[in-house]
Amino acid sequence: MSLAVEKEFVFTFSSKDQKSTLKVPVTIPLQQSASDLVGRLVAAHNLPCYVEDDLKKSLEKFVDDETWKFHDENAEAAIAKVRKDPSLVDGLVDKWSGVFKKEVKKFADNEAVSEEEKFADVYHTLIHSPALETLLNLEHEYACTIEDLIDQRDRDLQHLENSQRKEMETAVQNVGVMYTDDQINQLAQRHFENTQLIDSKWSGELSNVKESQKKEYREWVMTVHQAMQTTDRVPAYLQRVRALSLTMPEAKEGERSSQSTTMEESFTIHLGAQMKTTHNLRLLCTDVLDLCRHKPHTVGGVLVPQPQRLQTAMSLYSSNLSGLILLVDNRLNYYTGLKRDFAKVCEMSTDFHFPAMDQQFAHIEKEVVIANEFRVHSRSTEDGDSTSIKSGGSGSSDGQDKANRIQTGDFYMTKHSNLAEVHVLFHLVCDDSIRFSDMTSRHPVILSIRNIIKLCFRYDITTITIPLLLAHDMSEEMTIPWCMKRAELIFKCVKGFVMEMSTYSAQESRTIQFLVPRGMSEEMFASISAMLPSIFRLSNSIVVKSSSPNSA
Repeated sequence: MSLAVEKEFVFTFSSKDQKSTLKVPVTIPLQQSASDLVGRLVAAHNLPCYVEDDLKKSLEKFVDDETWKFHDENAEAAIAKVRKDPSLVDGLVDKWSGVFKKEVKKFADNEAVSEEEKFADVYHTLIHSPALETLLNLEHEYACTIEDLIDQRDRDLQHLENSQRKEMETAVQNVGVMYTDDQINQLAQRHFENTQLIDSKWSGELSNVKESQKKEYREWVMTVHQAMQTTDRVPAYLQRVRALSLTMPEAKEGERSSQSTTMEESFTIHLGAQMKTTHNLRLLCTDVLDLCRHKPHTVGGVLVPQPQRLQTAMSLYSSNLSGLILLVDNRLNYYTGLKRDFAKVCEMSTDFHFPAMDQQFAHIEKEVVIANEFRVHSRSTEDGDSTSIKSGGSGSSDGQDKANRIQTGDFYMTKHSNLAEVHVLFHLVCDDSIRFSDMTSRHPVILSIRNIIKLCFRYDITTITIPLLLAHDMSEEMTIPWCMKRAELIFKCVKGFVMEMSTYSAQESRTIQFLVPRGMSEEMFASISAMLPSIFRLSNSIVVKSSSPNSA
């Protein structure tokens, strides 16, 4: 079978009482439209304009006829080939049946449901059943066990650090008398190795306990669900864990203190040109990690699960997910700064539904390397430069570090089920340019917020928290004019992004939370709150006063 053939096209037309003939080769099947080829023929052969319509009709008919002949000849050749060699029939049948099953849903093979999908369905059923309270109490018991282990680890490391510091201070004071410089270096190296050994020991123990908890929890959920399906009585598993909840330890004195209050304002707005959609806006002044960490909650002096855990658990496998934008640097790790504090929050309890933080970061790191290689290849193709991203030398640590770097405006996602009010974290990469007062709507970070909102609309994340000033802490350059200008920029950009995405998705209500750093003055908060109604259209009720019956 041939993929294409050339056929001679002949066209005859009259010009000034004489006939002219045009003969050109045409590739069949034709890879362009007949109109384009007619235009090229007229220009190349200087044909008169009045023959253009006749030429187009003749060419279209020629192409249709020759295309049909071409396909018929290929079909006859294929059939003749099979007739000569009947052994090809089985291969063709298998190929056609496979393609047919992929194309026609009725004949497609049923895909096996994965264990993760089964567990998700079962958990969603249990969390909306009488087993809800018991399920949360079991998670809380597991979390208390992890917190106890972390406290023991911290005390062990603190004790080791204190003893090492005293030993080092004594050695430094006696340098030249009892210790030489080499002995001091050896002592420091031994301290470092001991610290690493203890830390690895506790990390392994925590990992083993979490894996054991996750396995037990999943088995318990599946067993309880099966028991509830086969009997109308409350399973013994529920009674056992419910009894455990009555023996919870009493809260410590420090945990009885009330949590720090936050400044908050809520608004209901309408967005849209013709079909307006109602959305909820909230302006919050609190620490960004307060939305992630579980706060101690007591009832009658007994520690119980935080109320926010209930809402987060019930909406885990639903179309009402919650997201949070976390501003990070361009290093893909969680060892410093806010990323380290967030990792500690995630470490405080076992995630029974998603992989651990280190596993998610390992997967993201592989994708980042692929993305950076694609960027370098695209840039070298456009610029004619073959410079590699690992130009620092093959196998060099500097080149590998660059390969793992991500650019300003990039973001990566992590999924969590053990946080207070968040299911999805958008780690948005920023640099010092966000501190400049002349920031515009074309900044990479602003454009990434647009992409994040687009993902929220696409994947049922109905609540998204955005740092309004693109900062999680107040700093010296954040003057009143700076804050007001930045807040106005983010308000207007988010409004435009939401209106843009609403035109391409269902008319669903969304909740957008604007987060400002803790430490902002009440006057500044009030000024930003007063700006919001001037940018968004608020949903205000109309009050109609009826006339008095005696006024007629």
